[in-house]
Amino acid sequence: MTSKLLIALVSALVLASASVRAAEGDTVLLNTLGYTTGQSVLLTHMAVGTLADAFAGKAYKSDQATTFITTYINVTKGMKEQMTKLVDADTLSKSDSQFVQNTIDVLDLVLREANDLKDYIASGKQSDAKAYDSSRQKALREIKTLLSIKD
Repeated sequence: MTSKLLIALVSALVLASASVRAAEGDTVLLNTLGYTTGQSVLLTHMAVGTLADAFAGKAYKSDQATTFITTYINVTKGMKEQMTKLVDADTLSKSDSQFVQNTIDVLDLVLREANDLKDYIASGKQSDAKAYDSSRQKALREIKTLLSIKD
């Protein structure tokens, strides 16, 4: 009887430690995905800004710049769709789900920024350039908040 109790106790400890390892693994996985997601948002914002500078500096013609910005927009839309599916799956903790929702909100700002740049590339109007600059600044503020970046 004692050996059965000992085996049951050892089995319970092994299962408990396996679930702790899984939970720790989930934490590492979620933290890694959080960092890479944040990096992606920041780098997309920076890529849009670099494209804006290159276009303004006449390094690209409007058709080339339009091709690049359309790619950035489509990739960002795809990322937003996947993040939305993740929130809708309701498998994350409340804090992880909130981070993903905040990321989706920031992606909307990056999309606004990219679309404003696309409008400027198409029109060349100063009003579109100002709209782009305004949305760029707002996106950057929210990216810094999302990623806890201090000035």
